[in-house]
Amino acid sequence: MLNLLANADVVGFYALSLVAIIASLRVVTHANPVHAILSLIVSLLAVAGIFFILGAPFAGILEMIVYAGAILVLFVFVIMMLNLGNDTTQEKAWLSAQAWATPTALALIIGAVLGATIIGTPQDAVYLQGGVIPPKAVGQVLFGKYALIVEMAAFLLLGALVAAYHLGKKALDDENESHFQDRIDECVDKGVNP
Repeated sequence: MLNLLANADVVGFYALSLVAIIASLRVVTHANPVHAILSLIVSLLAVAGIFFILGAPFAGILEMIVYAGAILVLFVFVIMMLNLGNDTTQEKAWLSAQAWATPTALALIIGAVLGATIIGTPQDAVYLQGGVIPPKAVGQVLFGKYALIVEMAAFLLLGALVAAYHLGKKALDDENESHFQDRIDECVDKGVNP
């Protein structure tokens, strides 16, 4: 047990792995999309921490900026856009302590691992992978050996973007049509020619 605690990277790796698994399970089991997004943020931050421990800080930073930052903000905007009702009881339930308890506890574990990593001296740091992987090496592998997979992922994201546009446009068109029909009904009720 004492030997395991002496190797902080291994303990951090397993702790972050456990956090990522628990948070990912919460993402797929929650029916509430906001709760799922909170857990997804925690899961992505745990994976970013795993990248740091494995010696890929560039991939960890990209994970935090691109996925945990930009894409999840986009998810939140889509959820807000598709919330067509005016009922505020759902939003009040999202702010409850019960909704935030588990993601906060998992985020505290991530913070503890990060704090232990920062407090440790960089000279004594030993990565599980064996060394730091520079961004140039990541780019050479992605656009060399795995170029086709990267292009397929780009086409998949483009398809998702087009589908999201059409779904949002259809919902907006349906809403405008219903408002137009309501306006015609009001004019007919008042005896005015629309």
